[in-house]
Amino acid sequence: MNNSLISKYIPLNTIIHNLDPRAKIFFVIWYLVDIFIAYNVIEFFILFLMLMVTVVLSKTSPVFLVSSIKAISILILFTSLIHLVFNKKGDILYEVLGWKVYSGALLGIVLITVRFVLVVAIMVVFMATTSPTEITSAIEKSLGFLQKVRVPISTFALVLSISLRFIPTILEETNRIINAQVSRGSDFNEGNLIQKIKKFIPILIPLFIATLKRADELATAMEVRGYSTTGVRTKYKVLKYSKLDYLSYILIIVITILIIVA
Repeated sequence: MNNSLISKYIPLNTIIHNLDPRAKIFFVIWYLVDIFIAYNVIEFFILFLMLMVTVVLSKTSPVFLVSSIKAISILILFTSLIHLVFNKKGDILYEVLGWKVYSGALLGIVLITVRFVLVVAIMVVFMATTSPTEITSAIEKSLGFLQKVRVPISTFALVLSISLRFIPTILEETNRIINAQVSRGSDFNEGNLIQKIKKFIPILIPLFIATLKRADELATAMEVRGYSTTGVRTKYKVLKYSKLDYLSYILIIVITILIIVA
């Protein structure tokens, strides 16, 4: 199973790793907004250049990025076919057996492919440079004002943290079960689509049981340690902005303005 998209945190001492998680979340959110409002070559070039700088500074492996992008190749192919069939904007480029291909369809395919690649790449870099604990701490700190209106932000942050930690664990458990089934002679590549889906049923049952067991163990451990979402909690690592964090805020705001104005 390809789990490249659900990347684990890779602890390194880089500029991107050392940024405040609040600044990284803000940067990623606005970068994603910029991806979908960008339209011409210059705007995408700015976004691509910014992505390359981020990849270099974070020391993210290009091989890992390529493998993550390959994981969405089927999705890109599917959306491309939808554009070819339903997008009838622009001029007719050529016609084959009554089927017409329009210039708008090709433009749509290029745009959706570039956007998918940029989205996956920036999310892989973000997940590889920001730990689940940092993400939840940033969300809890940023939305802490909602506690005054009795919105349980601490509980939401806890659920998010556990979810992010469980995703790689569940993927590893799935791979372990698949390898065990293969060692017993199962072949998940044989048969048609329906047969392949049926072969995954024996995997879902032990995976479901293992997940419930881990959840029960986690709940028991938290209860034994006296964890409570209503109490005031201290932080081992207090979030504090640096000059680089403010620079990242300014940079993404300037990029957004350039894309809107261009």
